[in-house]
Amino acid sequence: MLSNSTEPVLSEASAAAKERLFVQTIRVGAYLACLFLVILQFLLQRTFYDWSLLKSFYLVCAAGLAMHVIPLWALDQFFAKKIVLGLSFAADVILVSLLLYTTELNESIFLFMYLVNILLSGLVFGSHGSVAMAALTSIAFTLATMFGPEVKSMSFLFLVLLNNFSFFAVAWLSGYLAAQLSFFSQRLQAQNLSLTAIRRLNEMIIETIPSGLLTINSQGQVLQCNPGASAVFAIDDLVKENIFQLLPGLEATVVAKSFAQKQDFQYHRNSDSSLLEVQVLPQLAEAFTDETFLVIVEDLTQIKRFEFAVRQSEKMAAVGQLAAGIAHEIRNPLAGISGSIELLSQTSVDEDDKKLTKIILKEINRLNNLISEFLEFAKPEKPPVDPVDLRPLVRECLDAALAQSKKSVELQIDLQNGEPIRGHRDKLKQAFLNIFINAIQAMESVPAAQLLVRSEIKDNRVWISIKDNGCGMKEETRRRMFEAFHTTKPKGTGLGLAITHKILESHGGQIFVSSELGLGTEFVISFPRI
Repeated sequence: MLSNSTEPVLSEASAAAKERLFVQTIRVGAYLACLFLVILQFLLQRTFYDWSLLKSFYLVCAAGLAMHVIPLWALDQFFAKKIVLGLSFAADVILVSLLLYTTELNESIFLFMYLVNILLSGLVFGSHGSVAMAALTSIAFTLATMFGPEVKSMSFLFLVLLNNFSFFAVAWLSGYLAAQLSFFSQRLQAQNLSLTAIRRLNEMIIETIPSGLLTINSQGQVLQCNPGASAVFAIDDLVKENIFQLLPGLEATVVAKSFAQKQDFQYHRNSDSSLLEVQVLPQLAEAFTDETFLVIVEDLTQIKRFEFAVRQSEKMAAVGQLAAGIAHEIRNPLAGISGSIELLSQTSVDEDDKKLTKIILKEINRLNNLISEFLEFAKPEKPPVDPVDLRPLVRECLDAALAQSKKSVELQIDLQNGEPIRGHRDKLKQAFLNIFINAIQAMESVPAAQLLVRSEIKDNRVWISIKDNGCGMKEETRRRMFEAFHTTKPKGTGLGLAITHKILESHGGQIFVSSELGLGTEFVISFPRI
């Protein structure tokens, strides 16, 4: 499935939320650490304590914890208000200074809270925020220590200066780290966006590619597939289907692991048969524990049909040019021969001679008819302009063909409502009548003749299928069936299907033929819709 376009935005928001939670947790943890240190010192040193000082300490810690725990319930809104957030950091400085001032504990115990506060302000506000917080901390710390009870000596002043220097050093380090984190975060975000875009592009390619892509395990079970695979096999949900049952013979390829060659398989679905080119490749998929394979499936049915149509068109063009030239060259000598034979028959008195002259004239007439068909075949067709409804035309041709045959034929007709095309009705009638007559003649020796005629609208074209269960054809016969003078009938001229092909081609039609010897033949014809 395609990735959600909001994924990078959600990822960025999630990272920001984690960063805010981390900052606030550290602030709460700092006060808890102070409480822990005081309690630990009380347990280790059971000496007299001034409970008034400890009371002030606990009040300061409670105020700090309350100030940082309460915003956890509305952390996003709290961090969104920069002024309030900045004031909370300033409040931390004041509270820590109060701790130093009101307690008699060694001041180094609480100095780490200054440093933590400066570091966190740098992460939140950047280098400017950390420097401002360091300046505020320096002022507060100096005031707290100057008014404290400690003896003011040179070593004390040196310690104050050293701590102030450490505040600004930590501020610089915090700002630098914040800048580096921001830089790497932006680069990481850009790379994530780039990877997301590449992944989405790859998924879009896989989703829209017409070839079938399937991931299968060693038992042939389909684990993943793209829409192209579902279209090739005409199965909506291929997952958990067994590819070895759909394509018998593929299991041997997987078992033998012969991945170098592509193989052709005949896939039968409903009443149709498709030619598929299949290649199996090993796949390294961490998501699956079992050994998996990538199966690439190409539907070559249409390609083979178009190749056949192109070859037939080239043959018809060559034959048409030859027919036009030969017909004119033969017709003139035939006219002279016919005239001479008729004169001889008038002067001849021998019965045998008259009989021979009649045979000659008969054959001359047959040749003339053949030449006329040749000329009709070679003559350029006029562009079709009239709208023709194929549904009544096909029914009319089917009735006419059945009327000429004494064979009982079981009909299965599924013709959709009128989808007109542009054409010449008489020419189309001639073409369909010729196909129906050939189909019925092919079923003469079949005990139970069946003829299936159906139509559908697909890809803005009208498709008509004519399928019989007759004797079928050899592959050589199928390849040459539209060639002029090629016939398997004892008295056929071999021009019927050639003319049919020419008529259909002149109407922008395409004709595809599939046949198996002893199983029958199927004509699939398509026309562009108006």
